[in-house]
Amino acid sequence: MRKHLHLAAAAVALSYAACVLGQTPEQEKIWTEDRERATALEKAKAEQLARERAARKADPMAWVRTLDPMASGGWEFRSVATDGSWAIFSSSHQLKRSGQVVTVWMRHEYAEPQLADGGPYLSAVEKQQYDCKKEQARSLMVIYYAANNIQGGEQTEEGDGKNTPWNAIVPGTRDESSFLWACAQARGAGAK
Repeated sequence: MRKHLHLAAAAVALSYAACVLGQTPEQEKIWTEDRERATALEKAKAEQLARERAARKADPMAWVRTLDPMASGGWEFRSVATDGSWAIFSSSHQLKRSGQVVTVWMRHEYAEPQLADGGPYLSAVEKQQYDCKKEQARSLMVIYYAANNIQGGEQTEEGDGKNTPWNAIVPGTRDESSFLWACAQARGAGAK
């Protein structure tokens, strides 16, 4: 009896393996064609991405001009990457100053999806604080948007202002450019 059970189990296993591993020539042909189509599609996507990147690198501002300046929100263009991969805008709306600390909104736009815990995004706004005397910055809140121009689904990350660490401003970076703008705005009229 035991021998018959083992033989039956072996027969079932062999039948299953034949179904899973064995392919008819027609199935193999279809699967090969599907793989070739998928490979061709991936190659076409990679070539298109390479063309888009080359165009952005040749003229980074051409991509920036496709973005909505959103002037009604006080957004002003600040800078663009030399390869056209990102652009930064700032807003003087809701700018606040407390002593040497200034709080502003910064808007980051990306030409290609970025990743955050909530998934891919193309746009983000950040409530940023700058300590103009100590030359430090920290992010109090970031809102990620699925599409450019702060559109589409959103996800928010908010830090506790008392426990959010300050980071040094590194010379020559886009953070320094934003820091210099924010501190100049705080010294100007209207910042409170």
